[in-house]
Amino acid sequence: MENYAKQLEKQMLELELLLDKVERRSKTYKETGNRHLRVSNRKEGFQYYVDNGDSKFVYLRSKDRKLAKRIAQRDYEEDVQKVIRNQQYHINRFLKMYDATAIEKVYDRLGKARKELVIPLIETDEEYIKEWKKIHMGEQNPYPDDGQFITDQGEYVRSKSEKILADLFYRNNIPYCYEPRLELTGGKSVYPDFVLLNLRKRKTLYWEHLGLISDMEYALKNMQKLYAYEKSGFEVGKDIIISMESSTMPLDMKVVERKVREYLL
Repeated sequence: MENYAKQLEKQMLELELLLDKVERRSKTYKETGNRHLRVSNRKEGFQYYVDNGDSKFVYLRSKDRKLAKRIAQRDYEEDVQKVIRNQQYHINRFLKMYDATAIEKVYDRLGKARKELVIPLIETDEEYIKEWKKIHMGEQNPYPDDGQFITDQGEYVRSKSEKILADLFYRNNIPYCYEPRLELTGGKSVYPDFVLLNLRKRKTLYWEHLGLISDMEYALKNMQKLYAYEKSGFEVGKDIIISMESSTMPLDMKVVERKVREYLL
């Protein structure tokens, strides 16, 4: 099952930023003091009244509506603070108890003999990866040149940068295969550099490394390839991840690592 902890942790960060913003804004409402706002409905619109710290409310004329706006905004933001803190409290409690793998662990705790008899309701990660690799077999590119660089996973790749990428995937326990066969619309086959699995989402993605983008012929050929991907329903930035370099622009590992975190972990 998908692990929602990361989404909740991201929401917690958003709540913290919003709370910080509201708390800083609260210091700007000093002129409102402890005054309260009262609203009265009239056929011609609304009338606003403000108290001066006692129980008497004074009518605000149109020229004094700025004070009403400030008090209303202050009250609204105070309520927002309460709601944010309440949300944080419940999310924190949930995260402390939440275990996305709890159901899978029921099967994992079974003895070997019982596992022989039981079909798990949710496929284990190990079994899912095994079946995924059967469907997405690597090293399918018929291009005659063999790879010169061996990866930590044990396959040969064609460039040093591809080895760097493959080893990064391997270190992060991201299932991948090198140069799978992918059939596009119209029966055309292409061979992406990598097919990868986001195990948390159980989503398949493809990674294309463009290693000679300063070469116009090479760049044009790969733009046509990316166009063919999108015509077949594979969107760049959603299903297709791209890295690039040239003779004057080396592979930027900070960008690569950010993409790995964003798309694959």
